[in-house]
Amino acid sequence: MATTKRERQRANRELRQAELKKQQSRDKIRARVSRWSKIGLLVIAAFIASNLIVGSCSDDDATPTTTTLVETTLAP
Repeated sequence: MATTKRERQRANRELRQAELKKQQSRDKIRARVSRWSKIGLLVIAAFIASNLIVGSCSDDDATPTTTTLVETTLAP
């Protein structure tokens, strides 16, 4: 039969181990969220950069062309 001191030590050790497991789980989730956030930001930055590059190549200053339709009638 264990003494009360040993029982307290065992209970405290189990509490510490449970807290350590919780902290490790939180750290793992936090690292995963951080990693995916960085990847998402890189994708968004690449999308914006590609739009800026492609957008700068287009001719935005050109005057728009208008087409007018002329009515023609054919003789019967």
